[in-house]
Amino acid sequence: MRHLIPLTAFKNKKIVLLTHAGADVDAISAAAVLSLFLSKRNSVKLGVPEHISLAAKILAQKMKIRYSLGPSLQGADTLILVDFNSWDMLGNMGKAVKSFPGKKYLLDHHTKSRDKIVAGKNAWIEEDAVASCSLVYMWLLKSNAGISKKMAMLLAAGITADSAHFLIADANTFTVMSALLQKSGKRFSEIVALLRVERGFSEKIAVLKAAKRSRIFRLGEFIAVTADIGAFEADAATALVKLGADIAFAGNSEGNELKISGRASQSVLKETGIDLARDIFQPLGKFFEGSGGGHSGAAAFNGKGSSVEAALLKCVELSKKAIAKRKPGIQLKEYT
Repeated sequence: MRHLIPLTAFKNKKIVLLTHAGADVDAISAAAVLSLFLSKRNSVKLGVPEHISLAAKILAQKMKIRYSLGPSLQGADTLILVDFNSWDMLGNMGKAVKSFPGKKYLLDHHTKSRDKIVAGKNAWIEEDAVASCSLVYMWLLKSNAGISKKMAMLLAAGITADSAHFLIADANTFTVMSALLQKSGKRFSEIVALLRVERGFSEKIAVLKAAKRSRIFRLGEFIAVTADIGAFEADAATALVKLGADIAFAGNSEGNELKISGRASQSVLKETGIDLARDIFQPLGKFFEGSGGGHSGAAAFNGKGSSVEAALLKCVELSKKAIAKRKPGIQLKEYT
């Protein structure tokens, strides 16, 4: 396992910490912890391109994390990119990052994309890591850097969120969480409270409509479900898996903006080796303008297109192709 340069090596720098667009809890927590440590010896700004997720916004408010949307990189000499490795995840800040003249570093745990935002020793991508917060924790330990109570709380929150409350955790995840809870002086219930977001009326309706509008497919012994909805694609896909789907895709194409989110159950991941980022959403860019990425069990695609139905069906076809590598001869059948 390789690490970036020690955090203590950053001195008298003008640093911008940048998450992906629509920063989630793991992204904002990981960046905030780095900001808390690096700001002791450097000038540090924390930024999020375009927008931030509701859960991350609420956490930032509770933990008093300062960030700016679409920050300027002018005047900075160091850029640290957190929780992404695809140009598409930068939204409208891609051009600014590409032309940035200073040093760039990248830390991420998602499936590697073809993009080389930061090359060589300054990029640290661990696809097997549960969360970027896990990598930040290791970076702090390897740098012999102290971890405050606030930092421990943020790291614990990020790991809890990105592990789906430990559904995809490994033994090391629990070891790290135990250490973080001890450092934070908090119970796990208090960490969970930081992540609590009440569902709004619109989100509830979107999730219920996803079930109503779903198309059901059989892929051998597995069930794939698609849904064309107007918003909250990730929540809808998650809900469909909870209802019984092994693989779920939810999307919309409002205003020719194509957005699809995918989720997969742990059983289908284990039995087939399918990776939604690698096998579905990255190849989807060959058929529809745009790009995708994420994790093996949770990924997304953003691009251009007027027919979300065609894109959803292509996701099912690509799923069949991926599963067939382990289980040749599987048949695709729609239930009507």
